[in-house]
Amino acid sequence: MHSEQHRNQGRVIAGVDGPKGSVVTLRCAAEEARRRHAVLLAVTVWSPFGGDTAERAFPCPELDATQQASARATLEAACERAGLPEHLHVQRRVERGLLGPVLVRLAHGPQDLLVIGLRQLRAAAWLRSSPDRYCLRHAAAPVLVVPPDWTPGAAGAAPAL
Repeated sequence: MHSEQHRNQGRVIAGVDGPKGSVVTLRCAAEEARRRHAVLLAVTVWSPFGGDTAERAFPCPELDATQQASARATLEAACERAGLPEHLHVQRRVERGLLGPVLVRLAHGPQDLLVIGLRQLRAAAWLRSSPDRYCLRHAAAPVLVVPPDWTPGAAGAAPAL
């Protein structure tokens, strides 16, 4: 019943991909989840060492397990550093794949909110895809982009639809 209520209200889905920006993203997502009375779904990903092609050619379950455990440790550490409120219903999820496509797949529609951190602009960043740009292009759910200097109560994060 409790999870059914949360499912009807939607979820706040936060991408966790590194130690610095993920804490800010999680704090913003927690504030949104609290405000919406929704579940916070914190998500990180892992990929096989060398990519899927190398994995198919030379499978190594032990290395995959290590990659997955490392991703889980990153997620747990980010959630711990973010200081998420104890009363907030938080689900942690580790998925295989790329962060952008995984987040887009998990955010089902307008009842969900996808919260992503804004990647710092770097030289030649346009040459490769980033999770934030992927989500903005493909998400069925509303996307909230969080700048790296966001603080609780700040008006800095703005939905990008």
